[in-house]
Amino acid sequence: MNRPPWWSVLVILLILALIFRRGALAVFSFILLMATLASELWARYSLSNVTYRRVLGGTHISHGDETTLTLEFTNAKPLPLAWLLVRDRYPRSVNLLTDAVQSGVTGQSEFLLTMVALRWYERLRRTHLLRGDHRGVYQFGPAQLSSGDVFGFRRQFRDDDDVERLTVFPKVVPVAEFGLPADRPMGEWTARRKVMEDPLRFAMVREYVPGDNPRYIHWKATARTGALQTKVFEPSDTLAITLAVDVRTRARAYEYVPEFLEYVISAAASLAVHALGERYMVGLAANGLGEGGKMWMQIRPGRHSHQATQILSTLAALEPFRGLPFEEMIYQLQPSLPFGSTLVAVTAVPTEGLFEALLALERLGHRALLLTVGDEEPDVPELLASYHLGGTDAWHRLQTLAVA
Repeated sequence: MNRPPWWSVLVILLILALIFRRGALAVFSFILLMATLASELWARYSLSNVTYRRVLGGTHISHGDETTLTLEFTNAKPLPLAWLLVRDRYPRSVNLLTDAVQSGVTGQSEFLLTMVALRWYERLRRTHLLRGDHRGVYQFGPAQLSSGDVFGFRRQFRDDDDVERLTVFPKVVPVAEFGLPADRPMGEWTARRKVMEDPLRFAMVREYVPGDNPRYIHWKATARTGALQTKVFEPSDTLAITLAVDVRTRARAYEYVPEFLEYVISAAASLAVHALGERYMVGLAANGLGEGGKMWMQIRPGRHSHQATQILSTLAALEPFRGLPFEEMIYQLQPSLPFGSTLVAVTAVPTEGLFEALLALERLGHRALLLTVGDEEPDVPELLASYHLGGTDAWHRLQTLAVA
């Protein structure tokens, strides 16, 4: 009814009614003409100075935690809106507790539909409750806004490209739930910190005594004094741990077992939180594909206030798409490992190449520990410290546990 011919019909009808002195018809034609004009203007300016904003109560939440999603609608003009419909893209894996979403779309998103009416210069808020039941980085938006005249003759549409992201951390449980020793779940590194000599912190020279490391003999001082002299270093009281995560769960590159991947990530997250709680420096390396086509990701060991958030956020974003082979990543990681640090490798696909890479770390003075995931326990060399965490059944059992 809003096409140009309709305008022409109304104008002609009004003119004829006036010519032939048909008062009722003239009034009726005039009312229809004014209604059409009002509809045209209302629809044209319905979305002017209208804003839509979404605010998350928290951008990072723990697995199973709840947060809020506040939707804000503003009409900053003297023209009221009889209706405003917002069709906002909503991540399928985030549980919406206070409303329903429109399903039936492709991909990993649904739509959250909201219909409101706004008076002139009115701001309206609606708050929803969300729960993060699955780890991941989720995007809210973009949205489509639509409005029109009160009669429903015309509609205007506008796309809002602003998006917000919510990171749901992996599930974190007490490390003893993985079947590791309760007192020292990761072996030596959870015991009291060992006082180690750091070869980068030279202190003095003294006479050599049996048992000293022959690599630290000071040959110039020995030649000068005529007796064996050895270097003495200042002790290092900081023990660093790097968690190496393998996102591959099957031998074939483009196949994966979802339960194994989640188990590997949950184990790494739980160990990181536990170690940071014990005041150890903790780092992370993962062979998942990173931003910009990076073949692996690394967070250097640290224990500052944001270290846990950085590690858990990186683990939350991991996908089952491998970059570097796991053993190659460990070789590339070697030069950046702090002196005397421990590397904990977590994988569902242990290989001979991985065993060799970990044993090479041991020969360089680091400690290496292998944690494996799978329905069958692998055959690991006796020289390499390892634990098998279990497979599908173990992960399903872990899913029922409360977070640490």
